[in-house]
Amino acid sequence: MEKYLDLHQCEFIEKAPTHIQVKLSVDVDKDLTNRPYYWTFVERTGVEPETLTMTFIFDPENAKDIRGEFVNFGSRRLHQIFDSVKKRGKIVRLYQQIQSRAMRIYPNQQMTVHNLHPWLGVNYKVEFISDKKKDLFLSLGINLGNGKMKSNFLSFLEGIPLTPVLPANVSTIPPFITFREAVLQLEEWILSEINNQDFTWAKLAKEQLEFELEQIENYYQNHSEINKNEDDNKQKEEKKKRLADKEKRINEIKWQYSPRIMVRPINYGIFYLEQSV
Repeated sequence: MEKYLDLHQCEFIEKAPTHIQVKLSVDVDKDLTNRPYYWTFVERTGVEPETLTMTFIFDPENAKDIRGEFVNFGSRRLHQIFDSVKKRGKIVRLYQQIQSRAMRIYPNQQMTVHNLHPWLGVNYKVEFISDKKKDLFLSLGINLGNGKMKSNFLSFLEGIPLTPVLPANVSTIPPFITFREAVLQLEEWILSEINNQDFTWAKLAKEQLEFELEQIENYYQNHSEINKNEDDNKQKEEKKKRLADKEKRINEIKWQYSPRIMVRPINYGIFYLEQSV
């Protein structure tokens, strides 16, 4: 939470192992305080916004004299922060910080210039779903100039100094590959990763699904109380209800046991890096 609040320019009033008190920034206030009418008023009138001050308590046993909000895993406030992080960290554009030794001087120019090459980086979540669930996280990067691809891209970036501001005397090379072409290549990589997985789980899930559907069919067939010789309104309603219940149960079983794979991009960014990396 400290990292989140600091990253979004909140002003720390008090910081302790048991709690923190902060004056929220505009972005964080909008995400956490649920004041849409106030912010609509501010944006419509142009008045100076006044953000709230909040105290978050992490250790209530040792912060009994502190008035504030207890935050732990599972709390609504922490989930709000997770949602805010996802929303505001969805996409980034970062540039590699260039060391002076890496600069080169172009003839007839009075300044040193260095070129950075664009990469598209995407973090994916691959979900293998049936009555059980397994997640696979993939971080992939592709050079938009030459199509070179890299796995574990996030770990690779952690070793590179990055900045959101284009460094002085640095130029960026325009992409040769379009975003659509790059994404299609990344998806091909993901399909290859998926095909390398063990699909025993899917076979077992399909067998269980067929068994459960057979059980449902037998249940409704054995418990049918429809008298074919009568056709009054009550029996029609009972038949209609049974068919609706059966269809609902079948859909529930299919949702629970049908093996399926879902791929979701979590976040992504454009990273301008030296050719040498």
